[in-house]
Amino acid sequence: MTMRKTICIATVVALAASGCAAPGGTGAESSGNDTVARCAVLGLGGAVFGALIGGKNGAAKGAIAGLAACAVIEMASRQTKSAAEVEQQYRVTNRNQLPSNATIDAFATVVTPNSAVKAGDAIKIDSTVRAVSGTSQPVREIKEMLVAYTPDGQEFKRGEKRLNETAGSGEYVNSFTLKLPAGAPQGIYRLETTVFLNGTPMLKKDANVQVALAGDGPALAMLDR
Repeated sequence: MTMRKTICIATVVALAASGCAAPGGTGAESSGNDTVARCAVLGLGGAVFGALIGGKNGAAKGAIAGLAACAVIEMASRQTKSAAEVEQQYRVTNRNQLPSNATIDAFATVVTPNSAVKAGDAIKIDSTVRAVSGTSQPVREIKEMLVAYTPDGQEFKRGEKRLNETAGSGEYVNSFTLKLPAGAPQGIYRLETTVFLNGTPMLKKDANVQVALAGDGPALAMLDR
């Protein structure tokens, strides 16, 4: 029995390793349908490997670990308003004055789609961030971070993006695109986005996404935030 278990574990590890391997190197951080297909076996292998070691709880943890390695976050951002436009807008509602310290004047997020989609399809988190330089402290760096949590509350993936190329006020649109591999465990996933200004966390937004069986495979459905 011990020898049989050892052979099974070795087989599962080999399957898991090949599941994320791309020709010419590893593909854990690559994007596209090829990554999703390769990583489906990794989730299965992780679950079986965990079950062999730790039973039901081990299976869940193994599946999370395996799938986390192949989840993909793509990022893109662009400036939508200049420093002059942002500062003029701020002055209109603040007695023609700028703040003394740099500030985040607006932060809003939209998560799409808001209907069920199959695992592997894109989940987009679009943010609008407006930052204003202060009279004594300018805007130096604006950064947004996405952290994704498993249904049991464990972080399994994160990505961060600097929004501004140069110092100063400005408004930006930033997009995170999250893809979970096929075979992602069912449950409610939490997506947390945080805006950092000059290295300090300023504002945070949360959204919940439920992975559930729909039709012939896993699907995602947005829950109320």
